[in-house]
Amino acid sequence: MPPATRWTVFKRRVRAALRPAFAAAVLGCALAPQAAPAAPLASFVFSPTAPFSSEPVEFTSTSSGATLPERWDLDGDRLCDDATGPAATRSFWPPGTYAVTLCISDGTDDATVTRRFVVQNRPPAAAITYSPIAPESGDTIVLTSTSADPDGPLVAQAWDLDGDGAFDDARGPAATVSFTAPGTHTVGLLVVDRDQAGAAAVVDIPVRARPPESISPFPVVRIVGSFGRPGIRIEQLVVNAPRGARVEIRCRGRGCPFRRLVRKPHPQTVRVRRFARRILRPGSVVQVWVTRPGEIGKYTRLRIRSGKRPVRVDRCLMPGSRRPARCPV
Repeated sequence: MPPATRWTVFKRRVRAALRPAFAAAVLGCALAPQAAPAAPLASFVFSPTAPFSSEPVEFTSTSSGATLPERWDLDGDRLCDDATGPAATRSFWPPGTYAVTLCISDGTDDATVTRRFVVQNRPPAAAITYSPIAPESGDTIVLTSTSADPDGPLVAQAWDLDGDGAFDDARGPAATVSFTAPGTHTVGLLVVDRDQAGAAAVVDIPVRARPPESISPFPVVRIVGSFGRPGIRIEQLVVNAPRGARVEIRCRGRGCPFRRLVRKPHPQTVRVRRFARRILRPGSVVQVWVTRPGEIGKYTRLRIRSGKRPVRVDRCLMPGSRRPARCPV
């Protein structure tokens, strides 16, 4: 074979050998198989992680691979139709276990994830008011519970009225108590809700001593007489006072028929006639005390003057005291 012919054949063989390799090199990227896209993965977080009833809970999607908007099932009916988007918010009542589901999709594949969590009970709040605001010893004090539970009814309310720490003196939303001794008295209230959560409240009630009451009907001292320069002749001295009172009469000075006389009204009147036989000289003093234990009594003093009308003074006697004082208004 001539040399030219051999060279031509050689080039053809080389071209034939290189053609497949060149085509593969040029078209390799197009001919290589493509990797399949990753399937969507659903996930989410929520805060707070231990919510209380009626407290807003925020759910946030942390999913990957989704191309369509996230959809949420917040009411547990297994339908993701309660909210749309990467986040959702809802509160839950009553306390208990709840489930929330997130649904995602890339248009071809779907994915869901469900998370369960416990909604906690809110404990009740105990509170007490009382009336009257400034009670006195012996007053009836009305106690009222103003307690409340944010997520359910109260099923029990019990009172500690004697300060011994035991809530066993009364039950219900109201109670009454009375304290005979003045001072600060402590009252307590325990409330329980339907989930058996409890709360207690105490209040200190300052009780004032009750002002003493006057003898009733209040005593009346009547003195009838005539006066002149030598002195005065008391024709009548009459004390009207209720049963149980004590009448004490004292006379000091010239002409007094006695120094001290004690009587008890029977039934309601004390009459002293011994003055009618004497003339009380100027400077003499007649005093009358009308008392009954624990009550405000009456004091009367008559001072004799020469040729003038006697000076009379009427005052009150505080319980346990013989010193005259101004009568309470």
